[in-house]
This record gives sequence, C-alpha cells and structure tokens, in this order.
Amino acid sequence: MTRSVVTIRPAARLIEAARLMREFHVSGLPVVGADGRVAGVLSEKDLVRDLHRAAGVASPRGLLDLLLDSSPAKGPTLLELCRRRLERGQVADLMTPRAVTVRPTVPVRELAERMEREGVHRLPVVDASGSLVGIVSRRDVVAAVAGAAPGPGRGALRPGPTGRSGRRASDDPYADV
Repeated sequence: MTRSVVTIRPAARLIEAARLMREFHVSGLPVVGADGRVAGVLSEKDLVRDLHRAAGVASPRGLLDLLLDSSPAKGPTLLELCRRRLERGQVADLMTPRAVTVRPTVPVRELAERMEREGVHRLPVVDASGSLVGIVSRRDVVAAVAGAAPGPGRGALRPGPTGRSGRRASDDPYADV
C-alpha cells in the first residue's frame, strides 16, 4: 500500500492530471473532493481513449500516429488536437465516478480477487468516513504475494513523505503489503 498518494480534484484540467501521472510515474489518480473523500479515479487509459475519440482516431495505435500525422495541410495535427483536449477538458469529464475502494482491513488475497473481478489496476483505500488513506496497486499485491521487497515510497511500516494531496495515513494495516 502506498500511503503517500498523488491525487487530483474533479475540477482540475486534464493536462494537470497527465503531468502528475508523468511526474510521479503512476498510471492513475484518485480523484478527491474538497472533503477528502474519493469522488472517482482517472486512469491513463481513460485519457488515451478520450484523446483518440476527441481527435477522430477510430482506434489508438500509439505514439507513432501522433508523430506521423503532422501534415499542416490537413488542418490541426493529431498532436495539436490532443493537446487542446488536455488543456480544455476537466478531470470530472473522464473520471470513473464510482471508484472501487477498499477498507484498510481487506486481506491481500481479497484485494487481488477484487482487482480481477472489477477489472481495475488500483484500489483507493478509504477509512470509515470514506476519506482516502492510501492506494493499493497491482504491483503492491504482486510484491506481497511474491514476498518481494516493495518499491520506493511503498511499504508497510515505512511512511513516506506526504503526497500531493497533503494526506498521510496514521496507521498502515497492510503490514504484509
């Protein structure tokens, strides 16, 4: 479980979400309201799908489409269209509004089963009031099952610096994650 969680507000621009994902090397962000409660989740996949829809590309084929579709004679390039969408769109437009969340007491096996059943790659961890206290990723679950040492900023009893949200969990019930 990562206790220092990078979060974003629903009213933030998509470009800010993309920058946070790149800066912190994460593929998704919990969307948190002013009250600290999880309002949804925005993933990199959500962004990519939307950018391809907004740019009129039927199916995402990757970075090469962005780089090679640069003929000014056709009007704005695919890259320009995508950039405009990121600058104008809000997180609330794309986030999955009903995030699949878990409480701090859920065993690792249940976390893995829930991720598989729900088709998600990360589970925001919330307390009894619904406030975000951490996040569990697939990497956390695999590390716990494999008995591997967690990566930087992750781990049971090693609190990291506070994340962008300014929140830190007081106790980490995932002693084995």
